[in-house]
This record gives sequence, structure tokens and C-alpha cells, in this order.
Amino acid sequence: MQPKNHREIIIAKYGDADAMRMQALTPKAPKPGEVRIDVRYSGINFADIQMRLGFYPDAPKKPFVPGYEVSGVVAAVGAGVTRFREGDEVVAGTVFGGYSSSINLAERNVFPMPKGSDLAAGAAMPVNFFTAHVALFEMARIRKGDQIMIDCATGGVGTLAIQMAVRAGASVVGLTGTASKKSYIEDLGGVAMTRDEFYSDASVKDFDFILNASGGAEIDKQRARLRITGRMVCLGMNSGVRDGKRNILRMLKAVVQTPRISVVKLFGANTGIFGLNALHVLQDDHWIAKLGEAFAQLDEHPLVPHVGQTFAAEKVADAHEFLQTRKAVGKVLLEWS
Repeated sequence: MQPKNHREIIIAKYGDADAMRMQALTPKAPKPGEVRIDVRYSGINFADIQMRLGFYPDAPKKPFVPGYEVSGVVAAVGAGVTRFREGDEVVAGTVFGGYSSSINLAERNVFPMPKGSDLAAGAAMPVNFFTAHVALFEMARIRKGDQIMIDCATGGVGTLAIQMAVRAGASVVGLTGTASKKSYIEDLGGVAMTRDEFYSDASVKDFDFILNASGGAEIDKQRARLRITGRMVCLGMNSGVRDGKRNILRMLKAVVQTPRISVVKLFGANTGIFGLNALHVLQDDHWIAKLGEAFAQLDEHPLVPHVGQTFAAEKVADAHEFLQTRKAVGKVLLEWS
């Protein structure tokens, strides 16, 4: 069903989840090279929560529409568009603006729906797949036999990263904050540990790769578990946000506790560390093309995203609350109707 009344969700002021508001939207005809999508699902990412709280430096000036990814149906195409036509089911990376029932995007940012996927699964893919792919295969260059640890194992990125690593022949340890989520990690093919279990067992070490989303003090705590030539990719600062409240002191503490890593000291450790901001990657034409090629391979080598919960777009505050309080397993989506 096509959305009857087009709307968008804006962040007009920083604060709690109920600070977001819905407003009417009049769809615009696509410009040359653009595709207009009637959005069915918008993906929610933890970065959306950080920008709503005012802790995301790359966010536009207020008011703005958050959201990095959508799935939907092509409603119209601009002059020069060759890859899509009206009625095609697609997914897209939006670089903001994704919390909207209609969006115009450059053709290069739109991708055909992977074979066998539906629109909900499609919306759970772009940011998570691109982030996991760059971290594992472009930065860390994981290989068969590698020992890896993923500290965001039950989220959207972690769900795909575990599958991708296991498929590559790596052994995976996945962390979770609660024991009840351990079976989820095990079902994906990883060895599950709570964060308390991991930090209390010094024998769990010698990782070739660690994917860190916590930031703060946990970077050094985890980096100590790398073997010689091990690599760590840091995705964010999740330890600075625990309950979705605008707590500047907590975020400042996480920033202060983030290590300033000396290259001289890295000579002694013989390890490497990367920082990954997927937003910047998805704004680079070279990487958009390269990741598009990797995404197309999902037709032959499918991954299974997990949609943990879907909320009506009008319930966006509830969706943010669900994600920010760590209740989610897998991806959280907004549905437009």
C-alpha cells in the first residue's frame, strides 16, 4: 500500500525521544539523475539517538530529518536514470533524511532489492552491511582461521558481521550485555559471552580482529586482547549513551576516557587501530560504487538480517526508547503507511 499522506519526522531540538515531531511533506519531482522512492520502511541506527541528543558532530543544523537508510518502491525517475523504473523495489543509503515517507536520491545511492529479501529485510541492510563490510574486509582484511571479537554482536551491524566472518572461515566471539541474548549470538555461529564474563576471563585473548562500538575506556580494555599484528576498528561511542537521556557529563566522560594512541607505543604493541565513520564512506563516490558491487553479490551469497522490532512511524519515540534502552536484538524499523 502506498503512503496516502506523505510525512517526515524532524529533530527540531535536542532532547528525549518525544522531542521529535511529525510534519506533512509534499513529494517533489525527481531532478535529472534522481530517483523518487515511496518509502515503506526506515532503518533506525544508534547514531540517530546520538544526533537527537546533540552528540553527533556530523548532523545537520536543526531542524533536520534524521535517518540513513530506507526501503521502498520507485515512484518516479528523473531524466538520465537508467537502472530503475517505476515500481521497482529498492533499498537506499540516504545520508540523513531517511525518516520520511518520500525521498529523492541520486541514482548511485539506490540499490536493487537483493533476491529473496522483502522490504523490511531490505531496510535492515544498507548501513549495517556497508559498515560490516568495510570494517571486516577493507580495514581489517580478515581471513580464514582468524580469531575475532565483536562487541556489538546483537545489533544490526553485529548480526551481519558475525555471518560474514563465519562465512569467511573466522572464529567469532560475540559480546552482549545480558545473558538472555547469548543464544542469539550462538544461533548465528558465534561463541557468546556477556561483557562481564569477557572482562573477568583474561584467557580470552589473542584476537586477530576486534570490532568495537563502545568507545571510551573499553577501547584500551579490548585492545589489550589483540595478538601481535591484530587490528581493531572503532565504530562509535555507545558507552556515552546508556538510557537515551541527554547526559552531557556521561558523554564527556566517555570522550575523556577514549585513549589518545601514540604511534610510538604502537611500535611496541605491533597492533593497528582504525576509526570508521560509515557516513563519510557513503559520501565518497568511489566507495559508493565499490560497496554497490559488494551489495550486488548478496544475490549469490545472501545474508539474513534480523528485524527485531517494527514500529509505526507515528511511534518513533517508542522506537528510539526501545533501541536506546538496549531492549533490541537486531534491527529496529519504522513503517510508513
